[in-house]
Order: sequence, then C-alpha cells, then structure tokens
Amino acid sequence: MHFNTDTTICSLITPPGLSGIAMIRLSGPDAFIIIDKHLQESITLKESHTISYAVFHDGEIPIDTVTILKYVSPHSYTGQDTIEIGCHGGNIVSKRLIESLLHSGATLAEPGEFTLRAFLNGKLDLTQAEAVNDIIHLQSPAALESASRQLIGSFSKELSSLRDATERLFKYMILDFDFSQEDIQLVPEEQLITELNSLSVRASRFIESYETAKTLRSGHQVLLLGFPNAGKSSIFNAMLGYARSIVSDIPGTTRDFVEGSMIIDGINFTLIDTAGIHEQTSDAIEIEGIAYSLSLIKRATIILIINDVTCGEYHSQSLIDLVHKEHPHVTYQLVQNKCDLISNELNDASLHISAKDSNGLDQIIAYLSSSAKSIDTHQAFLLNERQAKLLREYHASIERALNLTKQGMTTDVIAIELRSALDTIGLILGTIYTEELLNDVFSNFCIGK
Repeated sequence: MHFNTDTTICSLITPPGLSGIAMIRLSGPDAFIIIDKHLQESITLKESHTISYAVFHDGEIPIDTVTILKYVSPHSYTGQDTIEIGCHGGNIVSKRLIESLLHSGATLAEPGEFTLRAFLNGKLDLTQAEAVNDIIHLQSPAALESASRQLIGSFSKELSSLRDATERLFKYMILDFDFSQEDIQLVPEEQLITELNSLSVRASRFIESYETAKTLRSGHQVLLLGFPNAGKSSIFNAMLGYARSIVSDIPGTTRDFVEGSMIIDGINFTLIDTAGIHEQTSDAIEIEGIAYSLSLIKRATIILIINDVTCGEYHSQSLIDLVHKEHPHVTYQLVQNKCDLISNELNDASLHISAKDSNGLDQIIAYLSSSAKSIDTHQAFLLNERQAKLLREYHASIERALNLTKQGMTTDVIAIELRSALDTIGLILGTIYTEELLNDVFSNFCIGK
C-alpha cells in the first residue's frame, strides 16, 4: 500500500465491462496538470464542483467525448485535487483513457488507496473508512441502515464520548497521584468505582452487538444436513426456485457442498447443500465430501436436519446428537421430508414437508423468516471483527483498573490501565495507527475505492 500522498493516482471507479458510462478518478497534487494535457481547453481556471463537457485526446487523436467533474482540495473525497471523468462504458475506452493518464504522469491506484488518502487527509476516521467498505460488500439489505449511520460518523461520536470519559478519568488519576503527597484525594474511591463500572457497561453493550452485526453484515449460513437421499438437494432447489443441485434417487449424488442465496425480510440466507452423512462408501471423493460436510457444521448459524421420514421418524437422531456435540449453541430444526409417502400423521414439533411437490416448503420459509425478524435491523452500529477485538481489549483494561481500585492500589497504577484503554480506542478510530494496521484495513477494499 502506498502511504506517499504526493503522487497523483488514477483508477476506474465503476465496474469494468459493458455499460452506458464509466467513471475514472484522478486524484493528487498534479491532477489538473495531467488532465489539461488531454483537453483542448484548460480545466485549471474552472471553479470547484463544476462539470464540463470535453473531448479527451491522446496526443492529436480524439478518444472519446467526456464529462469532467472538478473538485479542488480540500473539498473532495480524498481531500486532494480531484478530477472524475465520465466516458462511454465498455472494455476499450476507459482502458485507453487510463493508459493516457498513466503516460502523462499519473500512477495506478491500489485497492482502497482513494479512501486511504481520505483517511490520511482527515476526511474520514478509520471506522468511517471501514463503513465505506461495508456498504460496498453488504449481503443483507437490512444492514444498510447501520452501515450508513457508521459512515456519517455516529459510531465515531459514541467512541469519542467513551474516549473522552476515559481520558477525563485518566487525567484525574495523574493529578490525584501528584496531590497524594499532600493527602488530597480528587476522586473518592466510591466515585472511581462507579465511573469505571459505567465505562465497562458501555463497552459491554458494544461488544454484545457484535454477533448481531455479523449476521446483519453477512446473513445466516443455513446448513442442510442429512443422510444420503433424504431430499436435501430437492429442498435446496425448491427454496431457491431453480435447479442448483443435481437431484437423483441414487444416494450420494451430492459429493461436494453447493451454495445459493436468498433474501428473507432483508436478511441474506446462504443455503448450503451438503454431501449426505454416512460411513458406507469407498469412494474417495464422496468420503472427502462427507468430511467437508462435518466441518461445515461449525460454520453454520442455522442447521436444517433433513430426515427421510419413510426410514422412521427418529432415523436422524444420530445427526441431532452430532450437532449437539459439534456445535451445541447453534439453532437447528428437524425437517421431516417425504411426508406424502406415509399414511400416519406426525405430532412432533418438527416441520413436515414433501420436497417432491414443494408441499410445506412455506413452513421452512416461515421458520427462517422468524429468525430474520429476531434480528434488530435498526442496530446502531455494524461492528467488525477488528473493532470488536479492540473493544474487548478496552473492556479488559477497564476491568483491571476496576479490580485494582477495589484492591486499594495507588492511582498511578490504575492510570496505566486507563492509558492502555485510551490507546485501544485510538486504534479503533485511527487516531493511533501503524502501516501494518492500515494495510490490513485497506487491502480488503476494491480497486477504485
């Protein structure tokens, strides 16, 4: 990742391929000089936030009619002089324009480099930069509200408030230690315990929201688990509404896992059709598929155990036991399939369906819908793994400070833990950072953002 902001970078910022238009961004100290080399009329004297119509030339050769959007530093996405070129879409025009810009002195932008510059130039903090990436990669529409709030700085405000409260307490601890020789106590022990408890509770609320944020961001992973020929692939195809898995009366047809997605109540559900679980096979590929099916159990957030009811109502009990053993806290539901082939009625709490004629599939959809509705889609923030990890470290520091206070330790020792807690919030917001941290965050961005 480039941390030198003295260069002028460019990149396509719309998806490549056939389209009505494409957009190219050119940003950096020489943006206006470089674009002027390709226009018959200089852009330099035009005002910021204006759009012009022009012909883009490569030397004497006209390449395309374009629109030129001009943004003067610091009033741009990156905080630097920026030009956004609108040209015709397709694979040829935008490529030719970018080659011309590179020949004129621009450098090809790396993934996330525009947003990195926005961060380095103070246009965004790190949580807002991560929200940009979240919005691009969201799989569940319901997560957009939380990600948008994070983008406009709501999460930053909450973290800044937590940091300010922690910093105020830290400064009191330093002053308290300075005045301790004069037998003056600035913060009584009871008040200190109360304030530390308050910080701990606030951090805990953030941490507790992480699991919901994970589901909001990526949706549910729904694993279809069952013995061979239980009807997993038929259910999978019927739920998706098209044939994604091969369906056959021959047991062991599915040898690998197959994925497909559907949106229910704004939440993405990734359905995973797996190889049937059994031991009576000598086929190396099928054995590998079964092993992978077992490994997927721990990845799932919901498991549908598909039972062939013609083999007995409790035929899949060993699979239920396996799920309890491998993933004891996962949500699972027993689905009795092929109910059209039995004469007796089932009175258990399982779902009763016939995948062959799609009878009862609405029960599965309703079950998944209830899971979607249990998620707080108005959750304020969309914490990611990095932020959650650092908040746990913050919480641990506050808890240690709290225990030290109860043990009667001097305020200088307590201040060390508070300093550590402050540094942790700095790493979340990006007021403290390393190149390694920024590489980890921005390497996940797409080119052009």
